[in-house]
Amino acid sequence: MEGEEFALSELEYTVGRATDNPICIQDTSVSRKHVTLRKESAGWMVSDMGSGNGTIVNGEPIAEETLLANGDVITLGDSELRYEDTANSTAKVQAPSSPRPRPSTAAGRGPTAVPSRPAREGRARPQTSRAAAAAELTPEAQRKRMRMKLAGVAVLVVLFAGLGVARSRMRQQQEEQGRIEAEQRKYREQLGGLFQEAKNLVREGQWEQAKAKLEELHTQAPAYPGVEDYLKAAEREIPNQKHLGAAQAALDKGQLAAAKASIEKVSSDTQLYEQLKTARKNLTDAADTRTKEAKRLLDTRALENVQNAKAITDDVLATFPEHRDGKLVNDDAVRVIADLTRPDPVRVAAAPKPWEPAVDRFRDADITGAVAILNACSAKTAQCKRLMAQMTEFGNLYKKLEGLDAKGLTRLLALDKDITDGRTSKMARNAGTRAGNIYYKSAAGAKAAGQWSRAMEFARRALQADPSHAGAANIVNDLKGKAKDLYMQAYSIKDSSPEDALPKFRDVVAMTPPDDELHGKAQGWVEKLSR
Repeated sequence: MEGEEFALSELEYTVGRATDNPICIQDTSVSRKHVTLRKESAGWMVSDMGSGNGTIVNGEPIAEETLLANGDVITLGDSELRYEDTANSTAKVQAPSSPRPRPSTAAGRGPTAVPSRPAREGRARPQTSRAAAAAELTPEAQRKRMRMKLAGVAVLVVLFAGLGVARSRMRQQQEEQGRIEAEQRKYREQLGGLFQEAKNLVREGQWEQAKAKLEELHTQAPAYPGVEDYLKAAEREIPNQKHLGAAQAALDKGQLAAAKASIEKVSSDTQLYEQLKTARKNLTDAADTRTKEAKRLLDTRALENVQNAKAITDDVLATFPEHRDGKLVNDDAVRVIADLTRPDPVRVAAAPKPWEPAVDRFRDADITGAVAILNACSAKTAQCKRLMAQMTEFGNLYKKLEGLDAKGLTRLLALDKDITDGRTSKMARNAGTRAGNIYYKSAAGAKAAGQWSRAMEFARRALQADPSHAGAANIVNDLKGKAKDLYMQAYSIKDSSPEDALPKFRDVVAMTPPDDELHGKAQGWVEKLSR
C-alpha cells in the first residue's frame, strides 16, 4: 500500500480503516472513520472525526478543520499521508526512511492543548527539486502525475501504512519469545524437579530408583550440573547396597559367615555409612544370639541337638574366631558328641567270687552258713580266708552283745562294715541301736556337767551308731545353739579379757563340726589369741 496515490477528484472524502471509506488505510492504529478531506474554495481542508489516536499535520496535532498546503504530511496513528497539490506544484516529497514518532494525543484533543497554527506563509514545508521528484517516479507514474497536474487534481500519497501490523507482528514475536522463555523455564523446572527427586531417593537409600531418574535426566540434559557425579556414585553404591541386602538375607537365615563375606565386599569409599555400621552390629548381635541358642541345644545332651550346636558355633567361629563363648560351647559339643558316639565297651563277665554267697548269708544273720562257705574256699582264695576270720571275731563279740561296752560295740560295727562293704547287716543294726543308747547316756551326762565338747563327741558317736537316735540328735542341736551363745560371749570379751575368751572359743571349736561356719570363725580366734 505504501506509495499508493489517491487522486482527490471529488469534493469530499473520508479516510479510515473501514473498507467503505473512499480512502481505506489498513492499519489497526487508524480509526474506522479517522479524518474527513473536504474541498473548499481556499483548497483542501482536513478535520479529525473523533479518532482514537488523533490526527497530526506536519507533526502538530489538529483539533479543528485545517487547510492543507502542498507537501503537508498527515499522520493517522502509525500511518502517514502526504498531500500534494499538483495544480500549484509538481514537486513530490520523498518519504522518510522510518516513521516519525507519534506525539501524544491525549493533550491534543482539547482546544487549549493545540498550539496555534502558524501562518501558512511561515510553515516549513518539505521540498525537493522537480528533477529529484521525477527521478523517483516510474515513467508511467510521471505520465499520470502530469495528467493530474494538467487536470488540476490534488493527490494524496500514502507514505507509510501498516505500521500497526508491524507492531502487531512485533508483539506476536515478543509473545512468542515470552512463550518460548516460559517453556524453557518450565523445562528447567522439570529438570530441577527430576534432579531433586533423584537426590531424595539417594537420601532414602534407594539408589536403583535414583539411578533411573538420573539417567532420564542425563538423556534430556547431558550437561546438567551434578548429574555425572551422582551417576558415578550410583554405579558404586548400587552394588554396595546389594551386598548389604545379601548380608541381611544371610543373617535372617542364620548364616553368619556368609553375611560377613557380603559385608566385606562393600567398598571402602561407600557413602552408606549408617547401613554398613548397622550391618556390622547386627552381625555381632547375631553371633551372640546364635551362641546362646547353641548352648540351649547342647544342654539337652541329645545327639542331634548337640551336633546342631556344634554346627552353629562352627559358623560363629568362622565369623569371629576369637568369640569366647562360641569356643566354649564348641569345645563342649565336641566332647559330648565323642561321648555319645563312642561305642559301648565289650563287657567281660566278671569271674565269680566264691565269697559273695557267704557275705549274703552274713547280712541275713546266718553266721554259721557263711563261715561254712568261706571254709570251703579259704584254701584257694585269700579273701575267703580273711572274711572267715572277721566273721568268726564278729560272732564271738555278738554273743556278748549285752555286755559289750562302747569300745566293743565300736569294734563290732567296724567288722560289720568291713565284711559287708558298707551294706549293714541285721546284726549290726541291733548293735548300732545298743551302741547309740550307750553313747547317748554318756552325752547326756556330759551335757548335764557342762562338758560341752564331750557331750557333742558322744552325741555324734551315738548318731554314727544309730542315725535315727532322736535323743542324740536333740543334744547335737542344743549344743549348736549353745556353741553360738559361747561364741558371742567370747567375741564380746576378746579385747578386754582375751584369757577368758580363749577357752570359750576352744569349746565352740570342739562343739561344732569342721564344716560349720562357726567352727571356722572360732578356730581363727583361737589361733589369733594363742599367739
